[in-house]
Amino acid sequence: MFRNLIQIVGATTLLIASAQTAQATTYKDVNLGGVNLSAWCQKTHGKAFKAKLIARNAGGWTCQQSAGNRRPIFVSKACKLQYGSRSYKAKALNWSNPYSWRCIGRKAVVTMRGVNLTPWCKKQYGNAFKAKLIAKNAGGWTCEQSAGNRRPILVSKACKLQYGNRAYKAKALNWNDPYSWKCLLR
Repeated sequence: MFRNLIQIVGATTLLIASAQTAQATTYKDVNLGGVNLSAWCQKTHGKAFKAKLIARNAGGWTCQQSAGNRRPIFVSKACKLQYGSRSYKAKALNWSNPYSWRCIGRKAVVTMRGVNLTPWCKKQYGNAFKAKLIAKNAGGWTCEQSAGNRRPILVSKACKLQYGNRAYKAKALNWNDPYSWKCLLR
C-alpha cells in the first residue's frame, strides 16, 4: 500500500496549452538530480524526524522520529523543497533501488522553425534552380531556373531536407505573408 501511495504522490500531471506562435515550444523532461528526503522530513514534521528506509525499494522510505512514530514521505514535495519551481515531479529510475529517486524538471524545446527553400529546389531540380517569390502570399513560392522555367515547391519536403525526420509538417502561419512558412518539428 505504501508503494502505491508513493506512486500516486510521485506522479504529477502537467497540462500545457499553448497558442500557436511563430516559434512554438514544447517541453522535455530534465533530470535535476537526487533528492534530500531527510531535509523534507525535518522541514515538514520537525527536526527530530529523518528519512528512514523500511523496505528495500523506492517506495520503502518514511519519515521517522522513532519506530512508533512514522509519517509518509511525499517525494515530489521534497523535490519542490530542494529545487523550487524548477521541479515538477519525482521519478524512481529503478523501483528496486531505493536510492534511484530523481527530481524532474522541464526544458523548453523549439518545435517550429523557419525553412530555407533554395536547397530543396537545387536538390530536386538541379543547381541552376533557386526559390523565387512570384506572388505576395505563402503560395507564391516557386523553384525557378529562369522566368520560363518554373517548378513547384513542396515546402513539407524542404522541411524534411533541412531538419530530417524531426520535421513532420510545413505550415504557413499567415497566408498573406510569404515569409511565414514554418517547419513543425518532433
